[in-house]
Amino acid sequence: MKPAAGGAGLSRPVGEPNLLLGPWLLALSGCELLVLFAEAPLAEMASHVLLLGVPIIGWRRLRLREGYLLALCGALLALAWIYQPQPWELALHGLDRASFLAAFILLMGLLREGGITSPAVLQCGTYVTQQPPQRRFLAVFLGAHFFSVLINLGSLSLLAPIIQRGVRGDHRQREDLDEIALLRERRQLTALLRGFAWFLLWAPTAVTQAILPTLIPGVDPARLVVTGICLAVLMLAVGWAEDTLRWLPLRRRLRSRGRLPQREDLPFPHAALLRLGAVSALLFGLTLLFTAWGGVLLVGGVMLAAPIVLLVWVFMQQQPPGPTVASVALRPCAAATLRRLAGVTAVGLPSFQREAVSLGAAGFIGTLAAALVPAEQVASVLSVAEMPGWVFLSLLSLTVWFFGLVALSPITTAVFLGSLVTELGAVPADPTSVVLAIAAGTAVCTLGAPFASGTLMLARASGYSGVELTWKWNLAYTAISMAVLAGVYALLTSGIFM
Repeated sequence: MKPAAGGAGLSRPVGEPNLLLGPWLLALSGCELLVLFAEAPLAEMASHVLLLGVPIIGWRRLRLREGYLLALCGALLALAWIYQPQPWELALHGLDRASFLAAFILLMGLLREGGITSPAVLQCGTYVTQQPPQRRFLAVFLGAHFFSVLINLGSLSLLAPIIQRGVRGDHRQREDLDEIALLRERRQLTALLRGFAWFLLWAPTAVTQAILPTLIPGVDPARLVVTGICLAVLMLAVGWAEDTLRWLPLRRRLRSRGRLPQREDLPFPHAALLRLGAVSALLFGLTLLFTAWGGVLLVGGVMLAAPIVLLVWVFMQQQPPGPTVASVALRPCAAATLRRLAGVTAVGLPSFQREAVSLGAAGFIGTLAAALVPAEQVASVLSVAEMPGWVFLSLLSLTVWFFGLVALSPITTAVFLGSLVTELGAVPADPTSVVLAIAAGTAVCTLGAPFASGTLMLARASGYSGVELTWKWNLAYTAISMAVLAGVYALLTSGIFM
């Protein structure tokens, strides 16, 4: 399967439609929605069977990483069978979380499919990446953050080619770029990764927010969102300051030589931004409606809203330009929408199989690993109950980063920590702060570990290695971020905001 450019500049999968895997993944997503909103036991059993069939049906698409994760699932299952008194119940619990995470990433992938062919996405993305040097970092960070909320990992595939097209033109290779062009590309890709990473703190479309509140009881959703947004804004300021100070000597040198580039402002894409605003409003409006109606967490609402938003978004993209009589345009638009949705099912959804397998395995691994770890002994050895709250929260974030450095998915570690914390007994932090700290750890891991999902996605889209994107470009910022997080955790556990 080769990548091809989609309408909005995303890496769009093309190849032979898979008439078995696509509907299979669609059925898995549908069953999981029934589990969330109807608590149907038959749907729960069906989702388990469908999940187990995903790597079997599409085994040709899997790579070494998925094979390693599936092997780890098997090893942990064997250990559970030996050491756990109720291994079957534990395995089913792991399958519950695995099915949920797999369905979540598939349903969020539907939003990416809507963004692939959206002219509004392309126009806004181009505007963001072509800002003048004085405000380019802020524009790309905020643009990446916004697009991540809307299309998740697709934001990296969307903006990276637009950034490189703006820097390199149509045919230039990295070796052909001068010092200024290389620096411009690096700074924009760095801002892109940072903007994506910190959306994991609060957005209901982020996988961290999909799973962590379900693992740790007592989380205050409103406080989590507000605190996460404030922390993301703080990290934007820290990132902008680090970027400015790092390159200030070079900027002065270029100014003294008269080589400082100047770019004209592009016209603001009012119409395109209005269309994307309407899509965002529809997504979050339906999310809140379904959350209240179904009595579920916010993530359940966004999962049910995603296919409806895709339907409306794709239908609106089929509208011909200019004034047209609605009755005349309705039939061809409906037919084009059905063709596009068929393509999403047969080609788009199968392109997310590797992500579904990886996240499903992460949920299973984290659940079983947490059950196999002797929580009481760990709590006693670490003296968790007597530990300062900010130290405990910092250790959670550092643990996610550390395991990311040894090629373990941050989501796997997040599920493991979320499951383990509930078994530790009394901990020196409230549940909302614990979830925030683990989510912040996944953000830090994305910035500072070459094997995180977001880093790997940007590496594929940009051609730079994960080591360049993290250790070479972002290591200093990652260390600064951990120091800032420690200060934030100290404030959160001081009782000032209680």
